[in-house]
Amino acid sequence: MITQRDIDILCKVARYYVVSRVHVQQLCFPEDHTGRATRRRLQALVSANLIQRCRAPIFNAGGGSPWPAYFPSRLGAELLAQHFDDERFLATPTRSPEPFHLHHWLAVTDTHIALDQAIARQNLVRLENWLNEWDVVNPQATQPEQRYRLYTMLRENPRLVCAPDSAFLLAVGEHRKVFYLEQDRSTSGVRQIAARKTPGYAEMAKRHSHRRHFPDTTLPIFTVLMIVPTVGRRDALQKALRGKPGAEHWKFAVASDLTPEQFLHTPVFYPCEGEPTPLVKPQPVASEQPILETVQVT
Repeated sequence: MITQRDIDILCKVARYYVVSRVHVQQLCFPEDHTGRATRRRLQALVSANLIQRCRAPIFNAGGGSPWPAYFPSRLGAELLAQHFDDERFLATPTRSPEPFHLHHWLAVTDTHIALDQAIARQNLVRLENWLNEWDVVNPQATQPEQRYRLYTMLRENPRLVCAPDSAFLLAVGEHRKVFYLEQDRSTSGVRQIAARKTPGYAEMAKRHSHRRHFPDTTLPIFTVLMIVPTVGRRDALQKALRGKPGAEHWKFAVASDLTPEQFLHTPVFYPCEGEPTPLVKPQPVASEQPILETVQVT
């Protein structure tokens, strides 16, 4: 029998794409201090083919047995579409993530959850849309630039592609701004990242290609958020990207700083040049509404 809590779990898995048991426990079973009830329900959903479990377990940072990770199934997406009478669930990605990218996907989930929780703490800033890397626009297409929403082929020869880890649209009042997410785990050299990542975003900025992903944006610019594991990594990437094409669009933040309390309004996002800023900065006290970072209001 499918319970309301099962539906809640399926919704979370569909929203975040790859989750750990800890994520599900925190979001759906906050009273389950041992994790046993969470594991039992996850196993029931796996057995019913309503979610899928990655074959390769992931490293357990707390020690003990490695954690498994979970991701959506076609049957689970169909159940949600029927339950909510919403066919958008049928576009939920159900492709199995590569085992060597599990840590990366789970880090993206951490960032997504922290942003969702930050949004829930207040009522002025709205998260109007979030796109994952594998969100599908055309299931029948064989070419990634035609199949996936975020994959952008900018030039065939020489080849130039931009493939963000995720993207989202924040709104404050009538303003809507696009943010692209790059989740760093220190697996590549900073010079390699600077050389590989910046040309695509610089070209997208010239073409205003962010409007293809989010037609509702009201701004001609976007920001790339690079989330990193340590302060040292943040500083090294700042230095490596300084002077690169489109460097003005990049900001860097340490993952541990992105708590629900700090994500929106605390100056934890460092540009390549200058002082850190918040994602959303308030207007003067006389105003009742904050403004999105880089939006100029007179």
